[in-house]
Order: sequence, then structure tokens, then C-alpha cells
Amino acid sequence: MDRYIENIIASSIKIGTIQTLKSLGLLSEVITITQAERIYGKRLIKEWREKSWIKLYPARNKERGRYYVKRSEVETASSMMDIYNKLPDNIISQIIKNE
Repeated sequence: MDRYIENIIASSIKIGTIQTLKSLGLLSEVITITQAERIYGKRLIKEWREKSWIKLYPARNKERGRYYVKRSEVETASSMMDIYNKLPDNIISQIIKNE
């Protein structure tokens, strides 16, 4: 059980780090769909869009692409996927039950 909680905490730290870097202006919030697909793969980006974990936003600069995604949404979706893949359903149910 402790190992699973450690995975949740590690994913939360990753999300917090990205949020901090964005707030400091060291990391851009906007990434193109192509960049997101290169980092996470086309299949995952498509799956996350279908699950409404990420949204497409119309781009103001049409030369870079018609749409973009928010880095925070993509990183959160990635962490959610990591947590879900690492935690069996019975452990998730147990964690929720104990709260």
C-alpha cells in the first residue's frame, strides 16, 4: 500500500513542479498538438481528447498550427494515466474508502 501512495505523491510532485516552472515563466503553457504527440504519442493524445482530459484551443498564430493544448492539461492527463496504470482498482477503492 505504501508503494502505491509513493507513486501518487511522485506524480503530484511532477505536476507541482511543472506548475511552478510555468508560474516562473520558465516553461510555456502552450504547446502544439504536434509537440504533445511527439512527447506522449498520437494514441495517448487521441485517447485523452476522447476522455475529455485535454481540450484543443484555437491558435492565434495560424502558422504554428490551427490548435494548441495546455501543458498543464497534458501533464495532468499523463500523471492520471500513470497513477491509474500503477494502482489496481481494488487499491484505488480502498484509498477512496479510507478517506
